[in-house]
Amino acid sequence: MNQRQCLGPIAVANPQHHLPIARSMEIADLLTPAEVSRKTLARLHDRVGVEQRNCAILEADGSIPLYGIGSPGEPSHPRVPGTSERMQAYDRHARELAIAAAGDAIASAGLAADSITHLVTASCTGFAAPGVDLAIIEALDLPRTTQRTHVGFMGCHAAVNALTVASSLAASQPDHRVLVVCVEVSSIHFHDDTRLDRLISNTLFADGAAATVVTNDPGGIELATTASVVLPKTADAMGWQIGDHGFEMTLGAEVPEAIGAAIPSWVDATLADHGLTRTDVGGWAIHPGGPKVIDAVADCLDLPEGADHPSRAILREHGNMSSATLLHILRRLQIHDVPRPWVGLAFGPGLAGELLLLR
Repeated sequence: MNQRQCLGPIAVANPQHHLPIARSMEIADLLTPAEVSRKTLARLHDRVGVEQRNCAILEADGSIPLYGIGSPGEPSHPRVPGTSERMQAYDRHARELAIAAAGDAIASAGLAADSITHLVTASCTGFAAPGVDLAIIEALDLPRTTQRTHVGFMGCHAAVNALTVASSLAASQPDHRVLVVCVEVSSIHFHDDTRLDRLISNTLFADGAAATVVTNDPGGIELATTASVVLPKTADAMGWQIGDHGFEMTLGAEVPEAIGAAIPSWVDATLADHGLTRTDVGGWAIHPGGPKVIDAVADCLDLPEGADHPSRAILREHGNMSSATLLHILRRLQIHDVPRPWVGLAFGPGLAGELLLLR
């Protein structure tokens, strides 16, 4: 009998403080170049679909020292930190979030820390060595023999890439238990720029972590398959580069249209390989690259009314946490006991798509 790789309960960790839309607008007003119309900033905040964002670098008094932002009503001295300073902030906050999510995932699965055999981490908003992987091992007292794999700089779909690796590792031995942790601190990459795509990213991205354990134990959520597609002639549509003042986003206006044109046949073929059609899917987890991306996926797949609500709710309540977002949406399906199978869809630089089928 073939082993089936299963996910345990999904755990999440969010920063203590959240950035409501009104405060986000105030901060954008302070940090955005003067030549950008404040009406433009307000319009972007109104349309982005985010009511509040997770923000690890936000202090209890509402200040953000990294950018020289004082607490509400107090003076601010806006500044543009260099990449090195941003990476120091990433290292501190990513460790805290990753450890919290990982610990909850192990406990929720009813496992002992010393039963973990492998650790797969994913992140695209920072780099450090030793990084979150060793921090997790130290803080949670995982075995010193835990084998580590890091999925780095793959963008918003990296949770699927991490689960693909975890599934293969679990399948190689019956007793393998693979901890998967996605963590992002997007708030350290506020752009000092007039470009529309970077102004949008300033209003959209957020911080957070999510984790689960992949095992061969029965009773979990079966990870039936993952699938990938690289959309033709879209290499310049989305990018994520390391600059002197943080990581720099490129997000073309053509992304939603390109996704809508390319994914129906891919999704249908992947489902057909497992004897399924779209109408068999009980829950959809669409990575909220923004409202237009959710719209494009829902429209091109002709999804039923309300199928996109979990994705929009996570975007509205937490913002786009890059690789951690898809697991947040799947956790919502898990908590609400949405009938399976579930399909997760996420998109990143390339322009590439990743699909996750859970049964």
